Amino acid sequence: MDTKDDIELFKKLEQQLHSFLGEMSDLSHKKPNDPVNKFKLKFLNTTLVSINKIIKDYRPLEDFEQFDVDSLPTNSDVVLVLSQYAGATLRFRTDNTVYEHGIGYWAVRGKKTDLRAGDPRDHKYHPR
Repeated sequence: MDTKDDIELFKKLEQQLHSFLGEMSDLSHKKPNDPVNKFKLKFLNTTLVSINKIIKDYRPLEDFEQFDVDSLPTNSDVVLVLSQYAGATLRFRTDNTVYEHGIGYWAVRGKKTDLRAGDPRDHKYHPR
């Protein structure tokens, strides 16, 4: 984490990621091989590009930046990728949490801030 502003952006993006993963998982259960439409893909890509900028070396798939809108991925493909990102954001959150007297605080550039992070496990993605 480079700045305190990154913390707020990360929390927003992490929530979006979890929401997308839930929605796409539901679609994948019903129609796993159907392609995702460009409208949804636009929002997914915006979130992924922004997450990549924050989590940097924690990116789960080294060569992946975003989904290709010209070769639409299937619902199950999207779930596979978003699941990897959910794990990566949890690792990122865990590694950027510093504990003092049993309370988790966000760290910026390795130094504790005054912003409470809570327990990273409370922010793990939970399937519906």
